[in-house]
Amino acid sequence: MGGSLDVTVGENRTDIGGDVLSEFGPPMIALVADVARNPKLPESELSRLKADRARQLSVSKSQPQPLAQEKLRAVMYGDSPYGRVFPTEAMLSGYTIAQVRDFYSSHFGAARAHLYVVGRFDAAAVEAAARKAFSDWKPGAAPAPPASAAKSTRAVYLLDRPGAPQSTINIAVPVIDPSQPDWDRLFLMNTLLGGAFSSRITSNIREQKGYTYSPNGQLSSRYRDAYWVEIADVTTDKTGPAIHEILGEIDRLQAEPPSEKELKAFQNYRAGIFVLQNSSRGGIVGQLEFVDLHGLPADYLNGYVGRIYATTPEQVQEMARKYLKDDQATIVVVGDRKVIEDQVKEYGPLKTSP
Repeated sequence: MGGSLDVTVGENRTDIGGDVLSEFGPPMIALVADVARNPKLPESELSRLKADRARQLSVSKSQPQPLAQEKLRAVMYGDSPYGRVFPTEAMLSGYTIAQVRDFYSSHFGAARAHLYVVGRFDAAAVEAAARKAFSDWKPGAAPAPPASAAKSTRAVYLLDRPGAPQSTINIAVPVIDPSQPDWDRLFLMNTLLGGAFSSRITSNIREQKGYTYSPNGQLSSRYRDAYWVEIADVTTDKTGPAIHEILGEIDRLQAEPPSEKELKAFQNYRAGIFVLQNSSRGGIVGQLEFVDLHGLPADYLNGYVGRIYATTPEQVQEMARKYLKDDQATIVVVGDRKVIEDQVKEYGPLKTSP
């Protein structure tokens, strides 16, 4: 077929698909349907996949950013699926093929599935192939809501990495999820504050002060859940000053709206990114998946650029005031405890881990 077949798994979604030459659209649909509906799930593969996953976990847990994320999620979500970034060794070694097959039978079915076909194709032939491949697929169970929403109270969680030349900082607060009306304005606010290379936090702690190379503000979203987080790897002796500047930039935006000129630059940036996201087949599929996962209206994508440009400086300030409750922020720092403990203790009750 001149293409590829891929299966990817995330926190809320499994994607089965790929790219083929346009004349092979109908047989590709049949192939995707076969994978989705008739997985072999052979027991002979389980030990190899467990070993692969164990190696991946060993690498991840040797790096500060995954360790920081693991701690952040555990603190904010507790004992819920969103609170576990990695399986424990006991969980991984204990997985059975019966559990794998039970998960498939409990979660895969027509009620949860969406089929996306993007590109050049014979519409009638593709529709006929889709109806033939999927029309008799059993509905299965509907999606369940998340077990719990993110929670946060102001505290500093310090994970010790003796001798580390840098500290990894995560500062996070729960926010609304993408199904809520304020989401696009909140996303624009994050772009201006920390979510772009020219953002305020990046300009402050990277360009002006040289504390870090690549800080990044994110809206980390899942099904009916999200949090805002600023992530930065900073020089060890600048850990406390970096936290001070990040929190200070939040306070500055809450106190005074940006100028129209500053905001326009980030509106142009967000609109440009949106156009780029819709310039490829995969990008369009991703946009449609986002709309369906979060239950957004059918005209959401058509009105996106207009909503971005209609956002005022005062509305950006309102988003920071309304949602970035930094007095409730969870602060996770991975670094050399003996160097950074005194630097960070002023930012909240200190909780340390070896």
